[in-house]
Amino acid sequence: MGLTVSGYDSSSISTLFSSLNSSSSSGGSSLSSMTSLLGEYNSIQSGSYFKLLRSYYTPKNGTDTTTTTDKDKLQTTDKQMAEWKSDATELSDAANTLLKKGTDSLFSKVEQKDADGKTTYGYDTDKIYSEVKKFADAYNDMIDSGDGASLSGVRSAVSGMEGLTSANSSILKSIGISVGSNGHLSVDEATFKKSDMTVAKSLFQTSGGYGYQISAKASMVRSSVLSQASGGSYTRTGAISMNDLMSTYSSYI
Repeated sequence: MGLTVSGYDSSSISTLFSSLNSSSSSGGSSLSSMTSLLGEYNSIQSGSYFKLLRSYYTPKNGTDTTTTTDKDKLQTTDKQMAEWKSDATELSDAANTLLKKGTDSLFSKVEQKDADGKTTYGYDTDKIYSEVKKFADAYNDMIDSGDGASLSGVRSAVSGMEGLTSANSSILKSIGISVGSNGHLSVDEATFKKSDMTVAKSLFQTSGGYGYQISAKASMVRSSVLSQASGGSYTRTGAISMNDLMSTYSSYI
């Protein structure tokens, strides 16, 4: 399928620019260059460009080792963006649950009964552990899907998450949260529940703390994906916006 601009294909656009070229003595070579670029884009859209690349990189014995995975690397797919958005949303939600304050705070002390039946007040470590575990799982999913992402905004945000985790690894370890060689978070339930909950609170509920900053990075992933989906030069059907086309054309004249 050829390049389209509001109902025009690449052939008609080329004709348009060619007619402009013939009626103007200034900027003629620029118009010709733009027409050439449109022709090149059309070859990419039709698959001719990919076939040329595949032919070039095919081993001399004739075996075509190009796989679906190789093809997918040539572009950011809708499936990838949906996964990044979903993982970022889950991570942000998990972090925001831990950030809640007031009556919704997980770190508010509740009435409890000790072994002797006496009433005391303390943290509900079962609930806090459950939500921290959800956070860790969501974080791991985000790292797996976004590390080395083809979309620079996603890649940068995930790299930032890994940097934050590394910087806080010692304090995380003090409450039973370890960072594996693969970057994953692992929460030891027994150690966590016995640890100082004020430390966990400082990490996950404090504005500007570890959890807060991870949530901010997750929001950056979502923003990057949404921007790519709605604000790029090309739509999902391969059409190019007129504004972007004219902007590109203007740079040549």
